Amino acid sequence: MGLFAAYLDAAGDWKNQPFVVVAGYIANSTQWRVFDNTWKTIHDDFRLDLPFHMSDFASAITNEKYKLQTNARRDYVEIAQDPIRWGGFLTNLLIAQVTMANCAVCCVVPMDIYNQIDSVVELRELIPPYALGARYCVERIHRWEKEFEIEEPVEIVFEGGDFGQGEFSKLMVGEGMPIPTYKNKKDFAGLQGADHYAWEITNRKKQLDKNMKFEPRPEMVYLLHQIPRLHIEPTQESLINICHERGIKARAWKK
Repeated sequence: MGLFAAYLDAAGDWKNQPFVVVAGYIANSTQWRVFDNTWKTIHDDFRLDLPFHMSDFASAITNEKYKLQTNARRDYVEIAQDPIRWGGFLTNLLIAQVTMANCAVCCVVPMDIYNQIDSVVELRELIPPYALGARYCVERIHRWEKEFEIEEPVEIVFEGGDFGQGEFSKLMVGEGMPIPTYKNKKDFAGLQGADHYAWEITNRKKQLDKNMKFEPRPEMVYLLHQIPRLHIEPTQESLINICHERGIKARAWKK
């Protein structure tokens, strides 16, 4: 690991969800080592297994039917019976993220806007939603490097396995950048923290769409306002500009 590293994960399903989110944290190598140890200690203290996965955890504590699923995590089912215990667990995870991250990075891709542009030009074939969000995050990280005069490039690590990573790799190579690094979430607490952050942002966006008076959960308030962040949400105009800049072809009209 270099002087600084960024760990990023994705949330949202471009086929069935209104948003695709790519998000994570930048921290220095010492902070990440402390974060790894702290993350493991928290799980040990609350008798929970690694890796942490927020969508499963949230299902366990909010959905009674979760425990009936064949792939339900037994440790999450058990802690879900004790709100004080699982609340304490989440609080500890939040403290670890808030105190050990230098900066949060996030891109929210609104699928309604993306699909509107994709209906006219061949956007998905070249830059699927994940690739778009990941590329925006890389741009934000490079902006952070320049702003704070970071001499050694930030090592950027993505959770492996997300749909669209092949196109993202081609996109990066085509721009003369290194092939992105993909790692397994179970081996890196930073990716598990990014998983939590991406989930919280996605959940907040969904809830705001349903109810403009939505009060964000305390977890989201901490993560949004106690960590400096670089956030972007592509607009129709910015997507059109990307298509023009890259010469993305218009779709053939169907007779």
